[in-house]
This record gives sequence, C-alpha cells and structure tokens, in this order.
Amino acid sequence: MRRPLTVLSLGICLGGCAVGPNFHPPELATPQAFVAGDTASATPAAAQIPRWWQALGDQELDSLIESALQGSPSLEIALARLQQARTFEIAVTGFALPRLEASSGGGRGTGSDLSRSRVAGPLQSADHSISSSARITQVSGFDAYWDIDLFGKIRREIEAARYDAQAAAAARDFVQVTVIADVVRAYVDLRGLQMQLAVLRQNVRAAQSLMDFVQARFDRGITNELDVTLARRQLASVQAELAPLNGQIEAAQYAIAVLLGRFPEEMRQELAQPAMVPQVPERIAPGGPLDLIRRRPDIRAAEWELAGATARVGIATANLFPQLSITGGVGVQGQGLGYRPTSHQSIWSLGYSAAFPLLDFGVLDAFASIADLQVHEQLLNYKQTVLRAVQEVDTAMAAFAGQQERLSRLGEAVVASQRAMLLASERYERGLTDFLNVADAQRQEYDLQGQYALAQMTLAEQFVAVYRALGGGWEQYGEPPPVRAPQPAIVAMFRRLFNPGPGP
Repeated sequence: MRRPLTVLSLGICLGGCAVGPNFHPPELATPQAFVAGDTASATPAAAQIPRWWQALGDQELDSLIESALQGSPSLEIALARLQQARTFEIAVTGFALPRLEASSGGGRGTGSDLSRSRVAGPLQSADHSISSSARITQVSGFDAYWDIDLFGKIRREIEAARYDAQAAAAARDFVQVTVIADVVRAYVDLRGLQMQLAVLRQNVRAAQSLMDFVQARFDRGITNELDVTLARRQLASVQAELAPLNGQIEAAQYAIAVLLGRFPEEMRQELAQPAMVPQVPERIAPGGPLDLIRRRPDIRAAEWELAGATARVGIATANLFPQLSITGGVGVQGQGLGYRPTSHQSIWSLGYSAAFPLLDFGVLDAFASIADLQVHEQLLNYKQTVLRAVQEVDTAMAAFAGQQERLSRLGEAVVASQRAMLLASERYERGLTDFLNVADAQRQEYDLQGQYALAQMTLAEQFVAVYRALGGGWEQYGEPPPVRAPQPAIVAMFRRLFNPGPGP
C-alpha cells in the first residue's frame, strides 16, 4: 500500500514539469505608417473604426447591419464553431482529473473465474479467492483512473484547446467584419444602381423630348428624315438599357436579403424605395500597421493558431517520455447464477501502470519533428497574413484617393457636357449646325452622367474596402453567449434520454 502512494506523491511533485516550448507572441518589424499616411484632417466620424459605417449617415443602412448581425447564417456558423472549440476546451480539461466508472459482469461455464474480461481491469485484478466456493460468477463495483501528467502532455493539450478557442473567437470576429462590409457594399451597390436608373430615366425623357421636337420639325418640312432617324436611334439605344439595369437592382436587393438571413421576397418592399448613394467622408485616418495587427481578427486568428501549434509541440514531445497512471477498484464478487453455495465478498485493488517507449524506430520523434515544422508553417502564415493586411490597406487607400480624383474630374466633365448640349441645341434650332452634332452632344452627356453615377458608387465601394482592410466592426459585438456547462455522464444520459434535442 505504501509504494503506490509513494508513486502518486512523486507524480504530483513532478506535475509542474511541462516539456516543449512556451508560446511567445512573434515580433515582426512593420513600417511606421501606411503608404497613404495617417491623414490628420480626417473627420471624427471616419476615425471611429469600430462603427465606421455610421460615418455614412444612413439610418436604413444602420438598421440593415443590425439585422444582419442578428440573422446572418454565416455568423451563426462561426458562432457554432466557436462554441464547439470552447466546449472542447472544457472537455480536455477533464482529462487532467480522475475518472470513475461502474461495471458489472458475470456468467456460467466450465471456468473458475467466469467474470474475467467482463469487467474493468482494476476489478479483475482484485482478490479473487473465495472460501468454500469453486467459481467466481459475478463481479460488480467501481474503478477509477488517473493519468499523472508527469511531463505536461495534458497541460499542453489544455493550452492547445484554449488557443484553438481563441482562434475560433477571432475567426468569428473576422466573419463579423466581412458580413458588415458585405452588407454596406451591397447597400451601396443598390443605391448606386438606383441612381443610375434615375439618370437613365431622365435621359430617356430628354431623348423623347428631342425626338418629339425633331419629329415636329420634320412634319413642318423644316428638317429631313435623317434627323428623325438619328433621334429615334438615340431614344431606342437609351431605352434598351432600362431592363438590364432593373434586373441588376433586383439582384442587389436579393443579395442584401441573403446577407441578412432572409428570403428576397421579405426584403423587396423595404428596399424598393430608391435613395442616393451615401456620401462618404473626404478623409480617412487608417492609423498605423501596429494598430492594424492589434485590430484585424484574421491576424489575431493566425497568432492563436501559431500558439496552438506551439503547444502541440509539447504534446508530441511528451509522448517520448514515460506515461504514468494510477488505477484502483472496489466492489463485490461472488458465486451464484445457479452455483451452490451462494457467496459474496468485498474486493479492492490499487496500483499504477507505467509505459516507456523504448524502440519505435523513430516514429514518435518524427511526429515531434512534424509538430516543429507545423509551428514554422504557422509562423510563416502569420507573417504572410500581416503582409497581406498591410498591402490591402495601402491598395484600398490608393484606390480611394484615385476614385476621389476621378469623381471630381467627372463632375467637371458633366457640367461641360451639359453646356455643350445646350449650345448644340441652340445652334441646331437656328439652323447653324446639323443634327449629328446635337445627337453626339446628347450621347456624350448621357455617357458622362452615367459615368458620374457609377463613380459615386465606386467611391463608396472603395470606402468600404478601406474599412474592410482595416478590420473594424467587430469590437461592439465580440462577446459570445456562454457555453453550456457539461454534466457528468450519468446526469447527461437521463437529460438526453428525455430531451434528445441539442442542449441549451
């Protein structure tokens, strides 16, 4: 009895040793600022990255985002994965604690120990001598197992599970960033297409008025049939664009509905009322690359995945060392089941088991080397994630600035085209030019107005791209609901028997 207790005490004393490397956040040299720089004159609304979409000042958009955060299937999937990881962390923690089981077995036959192999090992190894009995036909009792974590294998497993849960939390945050950006992008596209439709309808009315004017002149013999044909061609070409644009608007409405986890039919009426593209701030303050590393969820997820891989090196290393377990059992054995005389007596056992891999031809060491290589892979993945994140911000900021310049120049071109159309019409009415110049001026005006509406939508899309790259939007929605506390098997058995559905 004293020897097993000595082994147990030794295991507890050595329990503080954990082989394998400890995780330390990687140090990565980053630029002091993005290529675009940190614009000091950025508006306060644009600088509020956690709720960056509110800088657009659109209440309908705010409502859609709140609905998406409540009903998005993508977010529900990410939350389910997070809860799985958190529950697994709890389960792994249980490996460090003793486990208790109950077993019972018996039978008839020609042997003297008819319970052998029918009950757990600790009960089989108990005292089987029964006075005045020829056979052991029944054994019932309890057995316990406790794996002594001599070299930290279980602790490393707990670490890895905890890091995996944190990586899953960061992945959920990244899904939130993506869902918010997708909703804003789809909403901007919808409003941009509605603006293009409004411009197109205005141009149809203008082409129809011009067609009526030219037809009236032809009816009075003032102009020729060529002018009428050119005017009719211009009107038909503009009208031909109406149906495809209406189809694109409906598709944009459907995309928003799916992002919110709803059917398109439920959202059609709400989104049917046209509106302008939200006006974006003129300046954006992106902060610096170090801020980006702390904020972007995909970077944090890559860091936690690296941490989990580091912990698994300890798991693989611990497999090279001895494994020690404490086992025990207590119960009752007896002779019965038709054998006489019927008798019973108490039994117990307490002991330990130790296993030391001696000759495995390098298998365990190879697994440890694989774990080392996986850490290196995750480190490179972390660095690549940071590099791509900085590149995305620089690219988005450059595109945003370029689109602002383009929109400004297109505004000047639209004003000039309107003036050109007015002058061409006046000269045509006075007979100083032919209708080809009027048709060309009108076509140029249509084209520039459409380009201007498209550029407004594209500028808003680039605004979304900047904040998607900056990784904002998850901070206000980061706390997941608590996971259900696991119950002992005997309790969970009856709970799931009478409530077979998923737990609360």
